[in-house]
Amino acid sequence: MSASSAAPNWWHRGGPAVSVGLALALLWALASLVIDSLPGPADTASQLWAMARSGQLWSIFFRTAGFMGVCFAVAAIGGVSLGLLLGSRPWADRGFSPYLAALQGMPTSMWIPVAAIVLGTSPASLAAVVTIGAMPAIMLATRTAVKNVPPLLIRAGRTFGAEGRTLRRHVILPAALPGITTGLELGWSIAFRCLVAGEIFSGALSGTGIGDVIQASRTSGDLSEMMATIIIVLAFTLAVDRLVFARVHHRLRVSRGLVDTGLPH
Repeated sequence: MSASSAAPNWWHRGGPAVSVGLALALLWALASLVIDSLPGPADTASQLWAMARSGQLWSIFFRTAGFMGVCFAVAAIGGVSLGLLLGSRPWADRGFSPYLAALQGMPTSMWIPVAAIVLGTSPASLAAVVTIGAMPAIMLATRTAVKNVPPLLIRAGRTFGAEGRTLRRHVILPAALPGITTGLELGWSIAFRCLVAGEIFSGALSGTGIGDVIQASRTSGDLSEMMATIIIVLAFTLAVDRLVFARVHHRLRVSRGLVDTGLPH
């Protein structure tokens, strides 16, 4: 591919996001001129640079990534496995799904003080909240995806001799994969909100630094540091969305013939 064709393709993919980001930064700058207490983009960028030079930024970023990675892996494996069970066992679905729906709708931050009292202010305490908070959404999405697999597809699989585990692995699971992926994305967002809420409640819960910085900023009234931490959180969630979930969704659409690979996207 020539450089001339690569540039338009890059702009087609990233141009809208860059344009919206610049527009939001401009609105932020204008708002900071009207609201004296609100730090502008320049002040926040200066604070981010200071945090990067001191190593605090990278500590927050990578320790958060490691903590979230472990907790979400447990939630994903457990949620998908149990969701497949619910989707294939009507009696289990009728028994457990109403309670899972109630748990999903309940604010997960309510579990933070309970976990802190039962398990103490330790990483294990917040890990339990993050994992448990994400699992109901993943289980319900997986269960719904399995139940929405066309019966004709299942009958076709059985016609070719697929039964039991073989049917679930080679027919039901691939057909339900888009819905499962959506559930994983929702579960990730819930898990991350649990992490940030837990850190704000007590920075000692996980020690990633998010809660410590926000608590110190609130005590000192330094909004520049708080805004910088918010930008770090936004950058982390944006990176996960663009580098993981967006690519997975695109590949699933391509594999199912829902994207014309001959055209730019």
